[in-house]
Amino acid sequence: MEEKPLNPFPIHGYFGPEYFCDREKEKNDLTDAVRNGRNVTLFAPRRIGKTGLIRHVFYHLPKWNCIYFDMQEAISLSDFVNGFISAILNGIAKKKNAIQKFKDWIFSMRPLISTNPHTGNFEIEIDFKSGMQQRSTIKEAMAWVDKLGPSVIALDEFQHIHSWEDDHLAVEGWLRSEIQKLKNVRFIFSGSQFHLLSGMFQSAKRPFYASTQSLRIDKIDQKVYSAYIQKHFRKNRIVIGLADIETIISWADGNTYNIQLLCNRVYARANRSVTSSMIDEAIVDIYEESKLSYYSLRNSMTKSQWQVLSAIAAEGMVFSPTASEFIRKYDLGSGPSVLRALEYLLKRELTYQYLTGDGKSYYQVYDIILMRWLQKK
Repeated sequence: MEEKPLNPFPIHGYFGPEYFCDREKEKNDLTDAVRNGRNVTLFAPRRIGKTGLIRHVFYHLPKWNCIYFDMQEAISLSDFVNGFISAILNGIAKKKNAIQKFKDWIFSMRPLISTNPHTGNFEIEIDFKSGMQQRSTIKEAMAWVDKLGPSVIALDEFQHIHSWEDDHLAVEGWLRSEIQKLKNVRFIFSGSQFHLLSGMFQSAKRPFYASTQSLRIDKIDQKVYSAYIQKHFRKNRIVIGLADIETIISWADGNTYNIQLLCNRVYARANRSVTSSMIDEAIVDIYEESKLSYYSLRNSMTKSQWQVLSAIAAEGMVFSPTASEFIRKYDLGSGPSVLRALEYLLKRELTYQYLTGDGKSYYQVYDIILMRWLQKK
């Protein structure tokens, strides 16, 4: 039985289908792929809900061994090995037979095993003597999971391999060859940097080319999210008007995390009914908590970079950043200087390049709270 959250709008963790909004089609597509032996590449911007969706899929695969690893935690192959093994341990922690077999295998490597004080998850650290030992350990770990029976491994932010000092193409090729040998394990490769992840799986020159089914998730339909929000306020005997829900969704720009965050704050303030002033106060509190980090961010950038970021925030969506009208409106100098600043902003993931339904690309500030804060300046 899933633990009930203290607030019906949790911003961390997964508490079961009751506290998960929609994504029925995506959930069905993912579970169908996994059950039928297909690996999946899952594309989604950060904080749109892909990790929650993965946990939701895991919930609907109760007889499977479900393993999740966020690859942002790994900055090298060595980190990946330790993190991956830790993820296996956490994934099977409640299965007594499997956990004993796992201990029998892992203890031969003399690992240090600890518990993360913040998450409660197990963490394993092995002092590897060579890169060859690292690779053989991953190979053994995947083969070990394969013997457990039907299993699914989600490697979140998989494109993070590109940041390793190790030759990422060699690592990709080696991982691909090892994954091909597995009979009972399916993979979900998810990520937020579309250009990097798509290059890994859609370029004929790359090892993972054409090896997965692609799935992209976007914002949840506003009417669906609105009904979900109203349901949870009503269930707790709090009245909230449709106009106030629309204000929340609009401020969050449909971004799942930020909708949950603002609803969480508003719910905590409300007694019997929600007022527009409660929403405004919650937003101000969010800005206040964030502003010091935003000032620090501004101080780490050049004037030109900050101006371009502020201009994109003011527009909300920018289709042609080098258009003379846009440059004149915000006094951004020249087209080349805008492109240099934009390249920096994209690299630091301060802006993101999105696609509309008909394939047109546009730029937007990645952090919606930062975007709204800049719009208020």
